Amino acid sequence: MGMQILALACLIGAIVLGFVKKVNVGIVCLGLALILGKIGGISDGDIYAGFPYKLFCTLLGTMLFFSLLQQNGTLEKISQKLIGLCGKNTFLVPVIIYIVSYLLSAAGPGAISVQSVTVLFAVSLAVQMNASPVLMGAMAILGAVGGTASPIALTGIIVEELLLEMDITGMGMPIFLGVSLANFTCAVVTYVVLGGYKIRQAPGTAQKTVEKFDGKQIMSLIAILVMVVLVVGFAFDVGLVCLTLALILILLGAADEKKAIKMIPWGTLLLIAGVSVLMSITETLGGIQLLSDILASFMNTRTAAPLMGLTGGIMSWFSSANGVVFPTLIPTVPDVAAQVGGASIVQMTAAIVCSATVAGISPMSTGGSLVMAGYAQETGCDDKEQQKVFGQLFLVSAGCVLVVFVLTFVGLLSLVG
Repeated sequence: MGMQILALACLIGAIVLGFVKKVNVGIVCLGLALILGKIGGISDGDIYAGFPYKLFCTLLGTMLFFSLLQQNGTLEKISQKLIGLCGKNTFLVPVIIYIVSYLLSAAGPGAISVQSVTVLFAVSLAVQMNASPVLMGAMAILGAVGGTASPIALTGIIVEELLLEMDITGMGMPIFLGVSLANFTCAVVTYVVLGGYKIRQAPGTAQKTVEKFDGKQIMSLIAILVMVVLVVGFAFDVGLVCLTLALILILLGAADEKKAIKMIPWGTLLLIAGVSVLMSITETLGGIQLLSDILASFMNTRTAAPLMGLTGGIMSWFSSANGVVFPTLIPTVPDVAAQVGGASIVQMTAAIVCSATVAGISPMSTGGSLVMAGYAQETGCDDKEQQKVFGQLFLVSAGCVLVVFVLTFVGLLSLVG
């Protein structure tokens, strides 16, 4: 029991220390891995064995590929053209922003890459249209985090890898459908509550003409199509496909390799890898079993999924969903399901992913902070206005987490699991 408590304390302590000291949690986890490993009698080789090599390469491949597409303007131009379809029906702009973000994210890049394009674009549009930047930014974020649960996108890949480590297969698509359903509900509620249907085009505002795709962007579009066909149609490894296509685009001069590499969120990769290493040691020493026992002690069949989701949402306000929340909570799901008779592994996992991702609207998360930065850049607003937007973003984030909790409690996710 002593090693179980110590292992779990190190995992929780790493998350808290990283948040308080503003240090990448992955670095903290890697630092603690040696200390905990030696205390627990784990060899250096077994510590290294916890490094997620396949996941790391998969994420690196997809991130590099879509960084190239982002660097040469392909993703931004796709967004502009699709949003331009609204014409004068400006009340549809938030809807189109959501759909575009969702589709782009589901196609492979995931929320991180897509948000950096669509969120800033959405906030800029909001200022031009005299609409709510919180509404427009939130719709972009919700679309991006909803699509990222796709089996070929960032979160979907991470979740599937975590489940595979527990010998659980075939749940990628059911979880994606559950996340999409709950995410769409959050988007509808956000759209209605924040008055998206009231948006009207400001007098004198002209529709901007979007330039045609240039040669480099056309090559990028072809590469996207090839990636989807190979991965979805022929079950090729998405990481290897993306690395190969990235090489081809670089050799053809379709994007600037150096700029694209700088755009890769290396901090996220380090975060995921570091937490995975410490998680492996924590699981070996019984820390995950202890966490499962604690969570299961106050759950029953009906409350297991909602409470797991709520826990994930709250954790995501203060830490990374992909790097911290999922690697910490998802490994506990099978044990909780075993102790709480009748609890569904799919529903609990989907609830965690749903809540943790929609919480990304929080101004302390990547998506919310992009809204803050974009709005300040577009308007030059003072600190008081920024604090107002900060509060609104957090309220919307909390509201979405609450919506997911209610949906899970009433059994909506039972439709997919």
